[in-house]
Amino acid sequence: CRWVWRRCCCREKELRARTIIIGKPSSEKFPANVIRNQKYNIITFLPLVLFQQFKFFLNLYFLIMALSQFIPDLRLGYLYTYWGPLCFVLLVTISREAVDDLRRHRRDQEVNSQRYKRLTRAKDGTIITESVPSSKLRVGDLVYIEKNQRVPADLVLLRTTERSGACFVRTDQLDGETDWKVRLAVPHTQKLESDHRLLEIQAKLFAEKPQRDIHSFIGTFTRDVVGAEEGLNVENTLWANCAVASGSALGAVVYTGRETRSVMNNSQPRSKTGLLDMEINQLTKVNLTKFLFSS
Repeated sequence: CRWVWRRCCCREKELRARTIIIGKPSSEKFPANVIRNQKYNIITFLPLVLFQQFKFFLNLYFLIMALSQFIPDLRLGYLYTYWGPLCFVLLVTISREAVDDLRRHRRDQEVNSQRYKRLTRAKDGTIITESVPSSKLRVGDLVYIEKNQRVPADLVLLRTTERSGACFVRTDQLDGETDWKVRLAVPHTQKLESDHRLLEIQAKLFAEKPQRDIHSFIGTFTRDVVGAEEGLNVENTLWANCAVASGSALGAVVYTGRETRSVMNNSQPRSKTGLLDMEINQLTKVNLTKFLFSS
């Protein structure tokens, strides 16, 4: 149902590669860096919940039976004996779905409001470090990731607190693997005297268009100096929802929001149906068919 709505009414933006000037937010429009795992919004909640309930033949059967009691010739008893149980079941289901979706909304808000340090220039030209929520990060921003902190967007790793430029990350929230993985900063930026130099040099990153594969990445780092170009691969990246396990890191945002690897690999929340419910639904169809042919 949601897929049909998107196909008919929402034209998805074409994914494209991008060239990013380090430390300068991109002038191009990219998705906001927000996470949304809700199944419904205020408009679609009631229609979708009712659709999920009445797409099962058992519930539809009881609805038809209840509606038939408004016809005097078909009435077999009091209306409340039909509508009471049906309304009770619907009320319980709607309440449960509302509570579950509200919990998802609150979890999303917590993630989107987590604060990170961003290296940037103030209006007067001085280089400062400011604290911003995850939802305010944009492509091109320089972001600090502390030890045990969640990575808020897909980054290219530029500097670490280790001289070698290496750091370890935990990716269990992304791929389910518990082994720590090593990530390497871009050699040229790791050799700079300080983090502030990133905003003083003329450098840019090229990143391939967003894709789902978390084990590959193609990009380049280029500085406006003859021969200062380096190829980038997945070892130079920090994907969203990973966590830095050793030291701290500084990276440039290359993908945000729905273009991050983690979101592109997520499936939409679905309503779960128990095996018992499915069997009862099938038995209802069989019994009704027998009744119609025997009458």
